[in-house]
Amino acid sequence: MELKDFTGKPCRAKVAYEFLPNKKMKLKLSEIEKNIEEKFSIEVKSKILLIIRVEDKTVSLFESGKLLVRGEREEVAAKEIAKRIVELIPTD
Repeated sequence: MELKDFTGKPCRAKVAYEFLPNKKMKLKLSEIEKNIEEKFSIEVKSKILLIIRVEDKTVSLFESGKLLVRGEREEVAAKEIAKRIVELIPTD
């Protein structure tokens, strides 16, 4: 999967940047988990959400494909972090 498959914008409610998939999807987080754990630390795991530590930022990856990069409102930096996660999501 690639970042071009997502639309990014600053989150209104938080100091964060969100990326929404351009097409409806339902990720199998349990299958993605292993790829992510090889590169990053997963702080929270559930059926609908993974909370991932990427350097000093926290990334929430939802079953819907939504990514929320917390602690970053700068577009370029948020895109770089999101890209690193999105590249670990297998395509069907």
